[in-house]
Amino acid sequence: MTDFRELDELLRAEQGDAGCDAGVPIMEQYVEMELRGQDPGARFPGTAIHLRVCPGCQADHDGVLEAARRLGDVAPE
Repeated sequence: MTDFRELDELLRAEQGDAGCDAGVPIMEQYVEMELRGQDPGARFPGTAIHLRVCPGCQADHDGVLEAARRLGDVAPE
């Protein structure tokens, strides 16, 4: 059976896309910049491109953003 996921990812890829792994270590900074009203795409253009084309990473980003909005500056226990 053919794995259509890889083909789908290839067809959605855009030049400059940083890929799934590149966004993980900077996601906190990315979201913090958004919350401050800054443009994280200016600092992390490859991740901004990737979030436009990858539904999985977009969902992860949206979850982190929503949690940050709801919890604010809650320190870990």
